[in-house]
Amino acid sequence: MQALIFIGYLLLFSASILRIPFFYKSGIGKINLVAIFLLKIAAGISYALFYRLPKYYAGADTWRFYNQSIVEKKWLLSDPIAFVKDLFIYGYHSSGKLFSGENSFWNDLKSNVLIKILALMNVITNDSYYTNIIIFNFLFFIGLVALFKVFLFYFPEKKGMIIIGVFLLPSSLFWCSGIHKDGLILSALGTLIYLFHRCFTFRFSFKAIFSILFCALVIFSLRNYMLFALLPALACWYISTKFSGKTISVFIAFYVSMVVLSLLFVGLQSSFNPFVILAEKQHEFLQLSGNSSVIKSQLQPTIYGIASYFPHALDMAFLRPHLTEVNNLAYIPAIAESFLFFAVILASIFSKSRNITPRPFTYFLLFFSISILMICGFTIPLTGAIVRYRSLILPLLITPFLCNQTWFSYNNNQT
Repeated sequence: MQALIFIGYLLLFSASILRIPFFYKSGIGKINLVAIFLLKIAAGISYALFYRLPKYYAGADTWRFYNQSIVEKKWLLSDPIAFVKDLFIYGYHSSGKLFSGENSFWNDLKSNVLIKILALMNVITNDSYYTNIIIFNFLFFIGLVALFKVFLFYFPEKKGMIIIGVFLLPSSLFWCSGIHKDGLILSALGTLIYLFHRCFTFRFSFKAIFSILFCALVIFSLRNYMLFALLPALACWYISTKFSGKTISVFIAFYVSMVVLSLLFVGLQSSFNPFVILAEKQHEFLQLSGNSSVIKSQLQPTIYGIASYFPHALDMAFLRPHLTEVNNLAYIPAIAESFLFFAVILASIFSKSRNITPRPFTYFLLFFSISILMICGFTIPLTGAIVRYRSLILPLLITPFLCNQTWFSYNNNQT
């Protein structure tokens, strides 16, 4: 029975992609659209099977979310009002710190949202985990196609490179196709960027603004710090479009001001002290058990502590896993991907054809991506975790470099 449900939904959503103008007018090409969608579903199934392995199943969030959603579905059908109200209730004395992972409503929210979504899907899929993969990837696909459209607007001659960067990066394909938060966050990011671009490039509309706020709410509920890193990058993108020729100056001035402002909080045990937030988050990660832990020392929320930890943060954000970690077979794809990405970046920097001038959009992507990666570098001491967290940022970081080089280019007008 579940096999028939899976096939039926696969045909339904594949056909929908070919009939909805947002997709088939994207410029990707109908054959490519369906092929990429099916590839993402295959990646989502691979993700599920990987975490079904005895070695990983006990700690697999994706299967824990699914098992809890079956119970939640019964609650939804018996008492839908209580089902919805539960999303806003917490069992602690207070809602807890916004960025804390312990005794915090805000930390629980990211899992609760995903479980509630799965429970809703279970109603129409008869509790079929693998059919839910199809629906999830349809939601993921919306944001990716939206992101593709923005890139195509700025790099119209680089369609092939954009397809590779947005849809086909191996780690992003794997981690952002499974039933987890990452694909939803990337989709919400892509959609928000697309709507923001349309608003100030063409015109503002109430519908677009409402949709931007909805996407921001999704990002906040699933990974709140990412929204706080996104807002200054968006502001710089918008402001720099008003000052032609001063784009990099706007970004540097804005971000230097933010760093200086952060220094004013040094020594204060405030919930708004960014150094304290980073140190507390890193400490929480250090408490997690995991074979991929590579840093044991605790980050100190002082200027000296941040400065001395900075090389470790860079290493975690951009260089892990190392070649010396190749004994873990699961890291081999990530290591190979890292080498390829650095080759692309070098090809972009030293490309003989410099006919593409960096735009405010490109600087927005770079500053936002690097901000997120450095936050991860300071807070995550686990190689396995950094690979996953980095996967949803790579399409934003790598695609501009793919579009700004000629060494790996081919006929980008294929459909």
